Amino acid sequence: MKKRIKTLLLSVLTEKNAIITEEIGICSIAAYLRKENFDVELINSSRKYLDLERIYEMKPDLIGLPVYSTTEKVVYEVCKKIKEKVPNAKICFGAYWPTLCGDILMEKYPLVDFIIKGEGEIVFKNLVTAMENESGFSNVKGLLYRDGDKIIENEREALIEDLDSLPFPERDLLRNNMLKYAYISTSRGCKANCSFCWHNEFWGTNGRNQWRGRSPENVVKEVKQIVDEYNVNRFWFIDDSFEDCNKSCPNRMWEIAEKIIKNNLHISYETYFRAEVYKQFDEKKMKLLKDSGFVGTIFGIESGNAEDLKLYNKPATAEDNYNTIKYFRDNDIAIDIGFINFNPYSTIKRLSENVDYLEKTCFASVLYYLVERCGITKFSNIYYKVKEDGLLIKDDIDSCHSYRYVDEDVGKLSVYLYFKYHENENSKEYFYSKKIGSYIREEFKLLNHIKRQFPEFLSTIKAHEDYAWEVLHRVNKNNAKCFRELISMTEGGWNKDKADRITEEYWNLKYFKSTSDDLEKNRLSLYLKLNKAGIEPKQYFNI
Repeated sequence: MKKRIKTLLLSVLTEKNAIITEEIGICSIAAYLRKENFDVELINSSRKYLDLERIYEMKPDLIGLPVYSTTEKVVYEVCKKIKEKVPNAKICFGAYWPTLCGDILMEKYPLVDFIIKGEGEIVFKNLVTAMENESGFSNVKGLLYRDGDKIIENEREALIEDLDSLPFPERDLLRNNMLKYAYISTSRGCKANCSFCWHNEFWGTNGRNQWRGRSPENVVKEVKQIVDEYNVNRFWFIDDSFEDCNKSCPNRMWEIAEKIIKNNLHISYETYFRAEVYKQFDEKKMKLLKDSGFVGTIFGIESGNAEDLKLYNKPATAEDNYNTIKYFRDNDIAIDIGFINFNPYSTIKRLSENVDYLEKTCFASVLYYLVERCGITKFSNIYYKVKEDGLLIKDDIDSCHSYRYVDEDVGKLSVYLYFKYHENENSKEYFYSKKIGSYIREEFKLLNHIKRQFPEFLSTIKAHEDYAWEVLHRVNKNNAKCFRELISMTEGGWNKDKADRITEEYWNLKYFKSTSDDLEKNRLSLYLKLNKAGIEPKQYFNI
């Protein structure tokens, strides 16, 4: 009788990123395994609140964990604790970070038994099957494993061509955490080729990034199932870019919207778009998406100057980046952006154009965008350029920011700001500036969801939105002024004492806290008004 393998799929978050959501990758793997009657449990938690005793009692034979550059260390720490109590458990890493750096991670962490590269459903099923049959792992494509002291890397598994053939992801994490916000993947891959991105390596083989999309019918069937079974009406379509399509379904995005409306699904949803997408819209198409529940998006803007956009291989122009923000905001769509202010080739001129763009669009109110710098990982095109130009300081997986800047003074400014206002999680300035940024990054999307679900409170919500924008415009002006003074000082030669004086004048704790408190009072007063009217927070908050 073959051995029955007990599998645990576990997602562990850092405290910094401890917003509990669905981890759709392991949810999809769980569904694929359960379809074949394998024994699978799903858990997600931050490191601080992870119920280790439950795992010890479970005594899993195999533990699969998604690993990211930001979670690598905490995942390892958790695995180390589990192995102390369940020494026979096998550890398997997956997701993009192990796909890029699998052999390095296995050398670094001897407790890791397996690594899956690329899509996980087929590979994980074949791994469990091999363990149950005790047949060895040489025929499990997409797998790295140990053979004595050697690390063996098998050839990659072929991509799943027909995504409609996959079972819908399991929703244990949605149910167990009582979430009100479901994740749906309607496609895999991306048709762009940004120079800083690793997707070519993850979503394809031999550097070919193959996009595949689910049919509109299949997508909407899953949405309806979640609405009916879990009473969830807020969704995040996590595709790399929702507008991507193929020749067999060129109107895929619009057809999904039409079918949501046809099925009377009163939902709201957010997604990712590339900046140039506004050119595909007209009044009728915007109305279609809004009627289907579209309330918010994230654009991969990345830069406000032409030189950096060329470096990042972005198809959108700086003008596109401004026009798309204006167009979607004019249509009351909440917007967040991806933005990389610093990179090894940054100049005073490029930074000046970036802050002009951020101020013009009010995104300078988010301090994160002003201090963010380019992370450079292996297999990205920009990695090879930086390496060829001799700018890499350390060429290892722990050093995605370990590079020199062509302009050394700009580099000193970048490092100063990044470690003072992004990496320093213990600082109160970091805490309050992040709270201010969350308003434009998250709160306006939530308010659009509430407006759609409870239109009778539209005027009340609008008044609170207007006040929040007044505050954010003041923050926007202050932050842009501070940054301009910093780059002006840097142009004359970097001076840390001067940088300290400038940031203390504009970005001091009193300023951040008073602004954050102002926005928080505005936020809470709205929630109290809604609660008084019978709309409880549990009806719209994620947890």
